Amino acid sequence: MDADIVLEKVKSHFLNSGFNLTLTIDPLQYNKAAGANKKNAEDFLPEAKSIILVGFAGKEFWSIFQNYLQSNPEFKTNNIDLIDNYTILKFNEASRILDSNNLEYESFHPFGENAIELNFLKLAELGGAGVPSLLGLLLHPAYGTWISLRGAFITNLEPNQYDRPIHSFDPCPTCDKPCISACPAHTISESGWDWEACMKFRLDDITCAKSCASRLACPYGQEQQYPADQLHYHHKFVLKSVKEYFQD
Repeated sequence: MDADIVLEKVKSHFLNSGFNLTLTIDPLQYNKAAGANKKNAEDFLPEAKSIILVGFAGKEFWSIFQNYLQSNPEFKTNNIDLIDNYTILKFNEASRILDSNNLEYESFHPFGENAIELNFLKLAELGGAGVPSLLGLLLHPAYGTWISLRGAFITNLEPNQYDRPIHSFDPCPTCDKPCISACPAHTISESGWDWEACMKFRLDDITCAKSCASRLACPYGQEQQYPADQLHYHHKFVLKSVKEYFQD
């Protein structure tokens, strides 16, 4: 088994499915950076040699996803959380590649029952998907904040090299910060994002029902921002999660 060949097959599978972000992270680096309240990779898989992080960046995913829904109308009929369930479907398909190479693995997603088990933002930083921003979102030089992390495999596949963090990119301190003035709820400041105030505002006001003004105002990656119907879709399910969180 050639690890790089297996990784290329996994990347190709996800790329064809609209997930153009597939990064391989060193578990030892993750263990150091994850935080005291997170388990180490070896706690999930004792022989962990890599963490394969999967997501999508920019506007390309939505087009591929819509084509899939048109070709598979029963999927749209039988599912509610379409992107989440599509993600799970594509992860199940990718797992067959790992199975066929006799690899051990565990899969995780930033949604559902195991949503809090991995620090996905830290994984993304380590893999070079972006750097922290005032918005509480990853910020990439080309894709801006238009990045969605969809899942990860912890596996005993040992690659020849791992992806690395982005260096020499820290734009927020020198930016004019239009994200701050754009927020109608004043939840963005020099100190960052007040997520609880933001979520409570969304419960009481429809201003942010279809998009985030601060995210749209960020000067990075504007040509890669999601189309309006995708923004509306994401915000609909964010609101659903917010309601569930504050009702519990």
